Amino acid sequence: MKPAGPAAAVEAPPEKKKRKRGGGRIECDLGLLLGVGGLVASRLGQLWIAFDVFSQFTLQFGVVAAAFAIGRFLPRARLFAAFLLVICGLLAIGVWPHVASRSPRIADVVKAGERAFKVASFNSWYDNEQVELVRGEIERLDADVITLIEFGPNKHGLLKQLAQRYPYQAQCFAVDYCHMAILSKFPLANFESRVNWEGAPMIMAKLGPEFGGLTVIGVHTIRFPHSRAQYRQVKGLAGLIETIPGAKLVMGDFNATPFSRITATIASQTGLRRLTSLPTWPARFGLPQVSIDHIFVSDSIRVLEEERIGEPSGSDHYPITMTLAVPAG
Repeated sequence: MKPAGPAAAVEAPPEKKKRKRGGGRIECDLGLLLGVGGLVASRLGQLWIAFDVFSQFTLQFGVVAAAFAIGRFLPRARLFAAFLLVICGLLAIGVWPHVASRSPRIADVVKAGERAFKVASFNSWYDNEQVELVRGEIERLDADVITLIEFGPNKHGLLKQLAQRYPYQAQCFAVDYCHMAILSKFPLANFESRVNWEGAPMIMAKLGPEFGGLTVIGVHTIRFPHSRAQYRQVKGLAGLIETIPGAKLVMGDFNATPFSRITATIASQTGLRRLTSLPTWPARFGLPQVSIDHIFVSDSIRVLEEERIGEPSGSDHYPITMTLAVPAG
């Protein structure tokens, strides 16, 4: 019997099975590209106003980009992890205003020559049938002055019911497509409203000398994606604001987020400071995603208690409220 040759004597080692790498890398790359592309498009609105619609979802694009970037580098379950992170991110955005409103930060105290002044703005939604809930929320907010937006005909009767709490009222219901009101605990003067003009629909009234003649303006701009028309509206509004002497308080539904060229134009052209950033819309599922209700003030006005949201009371918006220090006359 012949001895086995060297090749036969040594058994070949078994081949190592290649470890199958998790899939989903290409899908994560596409998700990352979508998020980054959205962020870039949101900034292009500073150059071409038509792109400003993307700025409304800057936070969401950021969440998508971060989630798929993280998922891309995981060893397995990349796509599942990315989608899970997106969901968690969107939930976090919606929960943020509720958490911030539980105990809003006290920024400062009233100083000599100032008065504490609680303000609120509430888009009650034109078709909202929960009239008593709206009334209850206005009373619960208990602001010194509140602007009411999309205050439809079925709610007009509330003004009479609220007259004891808010004896000073300005409204523009007699003007076509003007569904706004200003309610105040203090005297109002020089009431004015504008709808069909170059600027955004607005209502304006001036307070007395105890608040240094503060001018309060309620605003409701056209919504996205009509960015060009919206930009023309805020340019016209800003031009009007520039002509008004003294301290100013501008609040309402701007249909634009803090990342938008719309809100940036109000601030840059008028010199007013935007004080708000909490998401307020949509209120349907209790997780608002975009901050479109805002408060702008003159430099002479300071924040005492930072913003918080109220209850939607049947509206698709959450109301916003905060306490300010206003120079006294």
